[in-house]
Amino acid sequence: MAGVRFGEWAYLQEESDVVSCAYSPDGKNCAVGLMNGTINVYSISNWKKSYTLEGHTRYVTSVVYSPSGSQIASGSDDDTVRLWDAHSGTPGYILRGHIRSVTSVVYSPSGSQIASGSVDKTVRLWDAASGASGHTLEGHTWGVNSVVYSPSGLQLASGSGDNTVRLWDAESGAPGRILEGHTDTVTSVVYSPSGSQIASGSTDKTVRLWDAASGASGRILEGHTWGVNSVVYSPSGSQIASGSTDNTVRLWDAESGAPGYILKGHTSSVRSVVYSPSGSQIAS
Repeated sequence: MAGVRFGEWAYLQEESDVVSCAYSPDGKNCAVGLMNGTINVYSISNWKKSYTLEGHTRYVTSVVYSPSGSQIASGSDDDTVRLWDAHSGTPGYILRGHIRSVTSVVYSPSGSQIASGSVDKTVRLWDAASGASGHTLEGHTWGVNSVVYSPSGLQLASGSGDNTVRLWDAESGAPGRILEGHTDTVTSVVYSPSGSQIASGSTDKTVRLWDAASGASGRILEGHTWGVNSVVYSPSGSQIASGSTDNTVRLWDAESGAPGYILKGHTSSVRSVVYSPSGSQIAS
């Protein structure tokens, strides 16, 4: 934490509630998913809007860039995942198959596959180039709120309203360990950059750390006064940031679990938190 400065930088006043945000891999752009069904893309250099992606018929729940930065994927309450050209904003494939709201969308590290979680209790896998549907991962007994690939791309983790984190084989779709310990809905799941640790946030107000190989429960990060909605590791893996319904972003030491800065300024629930690729900036 030495030498790191914290302060509020750019402030974007959107025309609708902000539900999700994502930086491009090169750190030059930021995409913001809105309650009105659109996605605004900004240039980081001046925070001017580059273009708006329109097509979803209900609010955008999740937005993410492909690892190459050439494509954007977005999930929506309209039950679809939409793909977009990240440079021109041109719409691509519409991925249909979920029968309830899509809550989380993520690319595999190679960029060849997309995983989406849904209120319909499933995780679906898709071919990122063709949009073709692959395996459907079933096992959760409540809706899936968050899905993420391990850095190796070999494993998937999903968090659910059934209070669990489930692990899956990303190639075969075979179920793996079930991580139990949260006492309420798991809202957000993320792997550390090394892939050795998993962090999960929950409406039980905690962030829990897990050993990704064994599934063993580790430290419990406590301090939020309302549910945790979003958890993310810094690019170096040394820090964790969590956003909460208590209107704050909290920072934590990823190894010791020690609490760090509390970032205040939002006047309502913090739904999504992301680090810039350099790790110098956080957007919430």
